[in-house]
Amino acid sequence: MDFQIPEHIQQRAREARAWVENELDPLSIDLEKKEIFPPALYEELKRGKFFGITIPKEYGGEGLPMNDWFPLLEEYSRGYAFVRMMAHCMNGLMWRAIYFFGQEHHKSELLPKMARGEIMVANCLTEPESGTGKDINTRAKKIGDKWVINGHKWLITVFPDLVPCFYITFANTENGVTCFGVRDNNPGTQGPRHFNIMFKDCEVNETDILGVPGDGLRVAFDMLALSRVSIAACCVGVAQKLLDLCVPFAKRRQTFGKSISKRQAVQWSLAEMATAINAGRGLYQKAAWLYEQKIPFDMEASMAKLFTEEMVVDVAEKALRLHGGVGYTKAYPVERFFRDCRSFHFEEGTAEIQKLLIARELLK
Repeated sequence: MDFQIPEHIQQRAREARAWVENELDPLSIDLEKKEIFPPALYEELKRGKFFGITIPKEYGGEGLPMNDWFPLLEEYSRGYAFVRMMAHCMNGLMWRAIYFFGQEHHKSELLPKMARGEIMVANCLTEPESGTGKDINTRAKKIGDKWVINGHKWLITVFPDLVPCFYITFANTENGVTCFGVRDNNPGTQGPRHFNIMFKDCEVNETDILGVPGDGLRVAFDMLALSRVSIAACCVGVAQKLLDLCVPFAKRRQTFGKSISKRQAVQWSLAEMATAINAGRGLYQKAAWLYEQKIPFDMEASMAKLFTEEMVVDVAEKALRLHGGVGYTKAYPVERFFRDCRSFHFEEGTAEIQKLLIARELLK
């Protein structure tokens, strides 16, 4: 395994960091203040070739392997959480279900549009009254030559109402869980509103099935494994941003006539943060390498997600304490990262779920 990041990827990562700080962050302020997605931000994302980075070249993307993509994702994670989430979903996650399980008409139409940022894709699995597996309550019934879907999905990562959206939707059928591709303009589709999507007598065709009827969980689990590595990279990016905020602050902040960076307690805290960040980076890099080598990586993906989701919260706590009372105010970005990083607990499975998956692999 080679830990060396190619120079052209390092250069691109440096450019991505500058772009996030100088262009994307100023345009993202309304995400925080008004909870709206600014159209100008979306146009800048399209201009900056933010989409299609990992989508295969034959469908209009760049085809970057995951080992090269994740250093860029780290940089996008230093910005506003919604930008990070969009980078993760559109480049590291959603296209895979269409590419590996979609029918040819799905691939030829949707993947080029995704690569150009002309369509968004959302994963509709989680529900309010059930989990994210075989017990989902959404139902699809074959009536004539149509499938009719009824159900309620929530906590769905939905994107700005600026472009059409394609919902990768999971529903129970008489054969088991089946994955359907549903367009947002389908009659009977209501949403997205506050991360909720409703399906009421929503009709889709047989050709809208992704994968094999009754084998929809295979589609879901294929996305989730690599997505956990992606979330781990995001956690590392956020934690690295917090550390990068703490170092200059510690040098600048003085108490009792000297910089707090001279105090052993502060030095130890910075050392612990840096060590944990590097450990997390190593875990996700190994999982990404295994994926690219086509070696089973599910356990390593769960390990990376488990460690980094807890690591980033610990780093955020240390960063807040190092900044003192001002770090808890909105005058400093530490406060926002301190809030945002808690969402990692719930993305692609909680810590408890990761422990179960790791133990399952160990006990095989």
